[in-house]
Amino acid sequence: MFHIQSMDRTVQSYAQAREILSGFVGHSFVSRSGLHATLSKNSIEKILSDTSGNTSNLKPHLIAAGNLDKLYTNAIEPWTFELNPNKENENIVSVHRLYAPMEYNRQIAVVKITVKEMRNPKDGNRIYSIKALDVFLE
Repeated sequence: MFHIQSMDRTVQSYAQAREILSGFVGHSFVSRSGLHATLSKNSIEKILSDTSGNTSNLKPHLIAAGNLDKLYTNAIEPWTFELNPNKENENIVSVHRLYAPMEYNRQIAVVKITVKEMRNPKDGNRIYSIKALDVFLE
């Protein structure tokens, strides 16, 4: 069962989110469903670019990015998906999509976290993106 948590860090800008995410680089996270993953420097820009073109979702997205640690430990992976055969998958075993609830403006926002499971065990599992979805529950 999910725990609906308020987010400890209020994030107001890309720079602030980037600074917080930079502190998570190399840290190992474990999701509620048991998936281990780390964050790399390369993923930070991908995470922050996931808001381009959607300014209405910018604030919840920045808050989700700044609270990645809390969201990831509460995330579950309810479904598995096949790899897209039209994409370069040579170094990837699987792509995991985890979901976590986030309290935002007295509603529950759904946050999707994408993790790439790499073929080389030394590379581990990498958090690839975070996205605060346009889904709000009361």
